[in-house]
Amino acid sequence: MNTAREYALPLRPGIPIPVRTSGIVPTDAAAMIHDHLGPILGALAPQARVRLTRLPEPGLRRPLVAQLDVQLTAGRRIRAQVAAAKMFDLVDQLATRTIGQLRLFPDRLAECLRDRYAGALPPAPPELLPPDRRRVVRRKACVPAATTVAEAIAVLEAMDYRFHLFQEKYSRQDTIVIRTGPRRYRIVQTRPNPIGLEVTSPPITLTAAERCSLPIATARLDLTGGPFAIFTEKQSGRLHALYARDDGHYGLLAPAQGR
Repeated sequence: MNTAREYALPLRPGIPIPVRTSGIVPTDAAAMIHDHLGPILGALAPQARVRLTRLPEPGLRRPLVAQLDVQLTAGRRIRAQVAAAKMFDLVDQLATRTIGQLRLFPDRLAECLRDRYAGALPPAPPELLPPDRRRVVRRKACVPAATTVAEAIAVLEAMDYRFHLFQEKYSRQDTIVIRTGPRRYRIVQTRPNPIGLEVTSPPITLTAAERCSLPIATARLDLTGGPFAIFTEKQSGRLHALYARDDGHYGLLAPAQGR
């Protein structure tokens, strides 16, 4: 049975917030999202999309997952994602996270909210299923965009990523940036090259990705329960990221071959 459906609840005539749901969620879920996010998004509501999912995997402590995407002007975009055990907590966290993301673009945040938000920690990483139940259920190859480190950090923050794969503009290397703390980042490359680390950047650590195979990287995440592992894949020599998914399994991100 297809449990996905979409609602458009008006904040005022002509300004709906589409909410797409998957799985069994409370019947008033869309109304709760409307009530919490409407005053925050305001005129941005027509450019907003919310995806709400109840994960089917048994044993997850936080089976409810929500993701908000908002298309801003001039090609700018933000994303906020949270997970929780209860619907009220999920919507409350999503509202708080949305304000935090909009603060990256102060001109789009309602003036009444600019001085009332003290900040919030990044969302907790997805919880993993027991090691014997985890699988690599998604493999994604992408063509990393050629950007500066500063531009890559801006994407990392705006899209609420835990890491971001890009091609460093000057060294032309596949590179991954990781957030290590408030305005602190780590750059991972196969052959570390500091040429693209701008002197005006926030504190950045440059490290080399360990060379190993996917089975070894998987075994290490099985052991540590960490949110992700960045490594140089032995056969291809390319930078890979093995990461925890919201459904408790693993995903694998790698640069597309042959470019």
